[in-house]
Amino acid sequence: MDEARITRPSPPSTRTIVADEAFCKQAAALLLCNEEPICDAFIGEPAQEVLEMVRWALSHEDDEGFDAAEVLTAWAKKRGRGAWSDRPPRRARTWTGAKDWL
Repeated sequence: MDEARITRPSPPSTRTIVADEAFCKQAAALLLCNEEPICDAFIGEPAQEVLEMVRWALSHEDDEGFDAAEVLTAWAKKRGRGAWSDRPPRRARTWTGAKDWL
């Protein structure tokens, strides 16, 4: 059998940990970027993928003219990720002070 894939990769699990605003702000701090473009690029994306993109951006930080915020925003727009995704926004769970989370 040849190496061609017949099926598409499975969609991400609903139990995947995704990047929230606090996670995105930490990524922006690590990249020494403004928070807004990084949050736009990564909000709601699987945390593992965000970490890989941050690692990639850090590996290019010494490249002449490299702007992590600009490159990552363009990546997200082109692929319909982060703020440009078609997914409905996830509702954050909050503590009500009762026995349950909302």
